[in-house]
Amino acid sequence: MKLSQPILALLGLTFLAPLGRAQFSWEDHYTVVSIPAPAGVDNQIGGLDLDAEGRLVACFHRGEVMKYDEVTGKWSLFASGLHEPLGLYVEAAGTILVLQRAELTRLHDRNGDGVADFYETVSNDWGLSGNYHEFAFGLVKDSKQNIYLTLGTASNGSGVREEVRGKWNNTGGLTLDKFLGGGRHGTWSEKKEAVPRMYSRVPYRGCVLRIAPGSSQAQVYATGFRTPNGLYMDANDQLWVTDNQGDWVGASKLHRVVPGGFHGHPASLLWGENPPDMEPSRLPVAQLDALRVKAAGLFPQGDCANSMTQILPYKPSFGPLLTGDQAAEQLITGEMNSSRLIRHLPDVVHGQHQGTGAHLLETESIGMGNNRILYTRDGASLYLGKTHLSWPGREGIKKVTYNGKPFLQVDSVKLTPQGFAFTFNAPIEDPAGLPAYKVESYRIAYHAAYGSQKFELETHACAHVAINGNVLTLQLDQKPRENRVYDIVLPKTLRSKLGEISSTRFWYTAHRVY
Repeated sequence: MKLSQPILALLGLTFLAPLGRAQFSWEDHYTVVSIPAPAGVDNQIGGLDLDAEGRLVACFHRGEVMKYDEVTGKWSLFASGLHEPLGLYVEAAGTILVLQRAELTRLHDRNGDGVADFYETVSNDWGLSGNYHEFAFGLVKDSKQNIYLTLGTASNGSGVREEVRGKWNNTGGLTLDKFLGGGRHGTWSEKKEAVPRMYSRVPYRGCVLRIAPGSSQAQVYATGFRTPNGLYMDANDQLWVTDNQGDWVGASKLHRVVPGGFHGHPASLLWGENPPDMEPSRLPVAQLDALRVKAAGLFPQGDCANSMTQILPYKPSFGPLLTGDQAAEQLITGEMNSSRLIRHLPDVVHGQHQGTGAHLLETESIGMGNNRILYTRDGASLYLGKTHLSWPGREGIKKVTYNGKPFLQVDSVKLTPQGFAFTFNAPIEDPAGLPAYKVESYRIAYHAAYGSQKFELETHACAHVAINGNVLTLQLDQKPRENRVYDIVLPKTLRSKLGEISSTRFWYTAHRVY
């Protein structure tokens, strides 16, 4: 006798969706709409926040700050004339902090007419050389109202100006004249070979800076960053920062920032507590490696992520997350060069924070160039603010809304002595068996070269797979080894009452193992 689905449910049995269902589609679970562009504005987004009335506040690449009313569908200009703002924060008092390339500015509307009438310089306590790559990224606060921002390093794609702001650092004999190109200084193509690929010769390029309430002084909070375009302060006052692939950054990465810590890119060591007496990039790799704080996650270029941006928590209101421990510290980030968002699923092994990268919302519907992301107040929707600058991104703002329809996803990945344990958000079955599981591992190099190939690439056989409710335990043919990334592909034959799994590929960063 064939039992109906309601009777199965009454008997406490789980109904599993049949094989052969339609391929998983993100559009079944999320709707994506475009926010209309303001007239006459370069619609590239540098920062997003909400004001007290719930209006969307955005800063734009060419210097405008505007507010958008979703009820009327109209934009209003709040401020203009800013220099490449890449961070925005609406304060409780109604003032708006904007991080320009050259300063942190507080915008006041003193007469209450909806337009800023006083631009207050909060801090300009960092250097500028005129190099095109000296971005300033932000902006977050901790519970004590300290402000945090990050500064990008300069690039040897071009030189600097004769007139710089801040004291030039001559360490290693690299005086200002060696960075000048054009005219009487000679062509830059002739001179650039003597210059590190990314450098920090004026304060405090490549650093995280902290500014105390009421102060204009920026203090170095941490060093070792290249292009730290995403910041997030969690509920425990823990700062998280993304950094992008390049020299000394073998893959885009997510850092759990340690105060006073060196996070890998050597250029900013010139501004740390114990600066070297030589060009930092010429220090022995082993010495730098011993000093550095390893990233909580490596996200291999092209496969997992490409130029990571702003960070937010992954909220149960935006997807079918389990509550409690499975949701704790899960983060999502934007990225520039693919139409997707990235997830970080945390793990801690012998005190080392590490974890897994995975894809979320991998669909052309959201588009590329997701530079700034922001939740609506109810957490069910996410604004995606886009830019392209010199990258292959896009422009404008998308609003992505979760419709509440659940889908099968992995909610945690934990390292075990023999392999990995995957926890799903529903009980699962897999009728396919071992051959469908694919695991590779490789080493991401820490070196001065740009990025990293997959060194010491190995393929691993799965010795055993066990499923117990919503937990899948994967045992490899050899124990996991440290300082490797494990690229794990689960089979699409995994099934549950929620249907087909949304994402099947995961990248675990194993700095330490059991």
